[in-house]
Amino acid sequence: MSQILSEEVPHARIAVVSGPNLAKEIASSSPTGAVVASPDAKVRTLVQKTLRSLTFRVYANDDMLGVELGGSLKNIYAILAGMAASRGMGHNTNSMLVTRSLTEMARFGLALGADPMTFLGLSGVGDLIVTCSTPLSRNFRVGKALGEGKSIEAILAELGQVAEGVNTLKPVVEKAQSLNIEMPACSGAL
Repeated sequence: MSQILSEEVPHARIAVVSGPNLAKEIASSSPTGAVVASPDAKVRTLVQKTLRSLTFRVYANDDMLGVELGGSLKNIYAILAGMAASRGMGHNTNSMLVTRSLTEMARFGLALGADPMTFLGLSGVGDLIVTCSTPLSRNFRVGKALGEGKSIEAILAELGQVAEGVNTLKPVVEKAQSLNIEMPACSGAL
């Protein structure tokens, strides 16, 4: 999204915010962290000061692409984690899936110009862990319902919200294939 904004509004000072942020928990004042990314240090500081509260901390990063990719890619893996959970897979399976997913995310990000270390932060591993391990995640719920045999159309109609991983999967797999990036979990989900 930041690339589109930069093209449309070339002089805008852009930042992105991502992280393991389940809206329900933020609303209940559960301690939460996020990351703001921008090449502009002043913008990062402004966003940090504006969003912080007693229960919400905002960290800074200059890798907008990596933060955006982390916030986007984890949704695909959350669908897979939901499918695994619906099949009775346990914590060992979830841990393996999250770890291998993180590897794929970093590999994909590096090929596109992101800093692979960004994926070790809140918008990478942090977001991946929470999204792949709770029914509060829309994408996890989609995967769980798919694993139970429901159709994607019925799932999305019942969900009534956007599950980003559904629309992210195909373009990510196509991009990975065009760049010859190994992403077996993603490719297997298609």
